[in-house]
Amino acid sequence: MTEKKKQLGNVAFGGNWSEELVDKDQLKRTLSVIERAARECARRDVRSRQLEKALNEISLTIEKGPQLARRFMRALAEPNPGLRQMEAGRVARIIGRSVGDLGR
Repeated sequence: MTEKKKQLGNVAFGGNWSEELVDKDQLKRTLSVIERAARECARRDVRSRQLEKALNEISLTIEKGPQLARRFMRALAEPNPGLRQMEAGRVARIIGRSVGDLGR
């Protein structure tokens, strides 16, 4: 990401589009952490510092982010692996749609 910021920092004309590209890139990476956690949560405990950081980023970035982050963590606490994965996947899709809406 630092390299991308450096490359975009050398752009000679105005506008904040380069910062928006970096932000969108960061959001895509954040979303991929959440989606991976949703896919893998039936097989293992996916709660980690990286996931916590991703959910915090979502909380600060999208509307209803704090509620969605809490719902995702609640889903990960579900004892039944199938239900856990189903609910985590559902919340991850809602987060994904919300992140996609930011690009419009």
